[in-house]
Amino acid sequence: MRIPVVVKKAAAAIGAALMMMSFSSCSKSEIHEVKVEHKTEVPPKMMFLGDSIAAGYGLEGYTKDDNYNCRSYSNILKDKYTAELGSECAHTMVNEAVSGYTSSDLIAQIQSGELDSGLKDADAVVISIGGNDLLGLLFDLAGALGIDDFSSFNIKDIDLASAASALLGMGNDADKALEQFSVNIDTISTELKKRTNGTIFVQTLYDPVEYYDKFAVITDFAAQKIEKLNSIISEKSANGYKVIDVASDFKGRAGELTNIKKMDIHPNAAGHELIAEDVDKAFRATGFSYFTIEKVKDEPGFGTRIAVLCSIIAAALIMVIGIVLIVRKKLKK
Repeated sequence: MRIPVVVKKAAAAIGAALMMMSFSSCSKSEIHEVKVEHKTEVPPKMMFLGDSIAAGYGLEGYTKDDNYNCRSYSNILKDKYTAELGSECAHTMVNEAVSGYTSSDLIAQIQSGELDSGLKDADAVVISIGGNDLLGLLFDLAGALGIDDFSSFNIKDIDLASAASALLGMGNDADKALEQFSVNIDTISTELKKRTNGTIFVQTLYDPVEYYDKFAVITDFAAQKIEKLNSIISEKSANGYKVIDVASDFKGRAGELTNIKKMDIHPNAAGHELIAEDVDKAFRATGFSYFTIEKVKDEPGFGTRIAVLCSIIAAALIMVIGIVLIVRKKLKK
């Protein structure tokens, strides 16, 4: 029995159509953009706030209007992370610390809105604050005792009655300052959390006065008040920030890590290197991420391929049935 030419042509046309359908269905893909998250140990964008410790006061290259040209811990980390993240993403460091700032000054700076744009995209915000709330009182105490130069002052020259009176007055002032600091650190945390989704870090305050161990009347007073301030920082961390315990690493090393020998409480170059290590450890213990926009080509998945195959089989069956019907009709004639 010969299959009619018309049947052959129909079969060929239907087969070609099925092949085209299968090829186009299986090869069809789409390209679209997706947001991809990448994990990193260090923050792509970090901001430093607070006082002269964060600003880099006393270091070579520091000026009151420029926090970026000295070897402060913020600049040490900027250079380190720029090299580390260079092949992955751009690194940004912003330092808005101001020498002389108290915790009240920092609140005013945050609430002014001038930091909002930087805070919005910051991955990490590091704060050094509290020294000017308290340490100024300690040097006022020294002045009240007639001490203007620790290197040449003789402890025997102190009038005990005057010392007791000065300690009582300064102690009350210090306690009031600490009470206000406790309120302020909560406000700082709350105001920052309104403005950033980044992780907030607060440094503890080291004790530079410990260096003058021959003047127990001063060092004991300072140690007690600084310990209280650091306790406040630790206790208030429950309000939404992490603590970087700089004080522990400086303990017993004030002469080595600060300029206290020159009656200057600020960290020296070695001190800034150590603070940079402490901040770096805190960052890496936290972990960060950044996002890129990437183009992705969607290839048909397994389910799509099965669906196409089923369609081909169904079309083939329809074609066979059609041919059979046509043949039967021809034979009847």
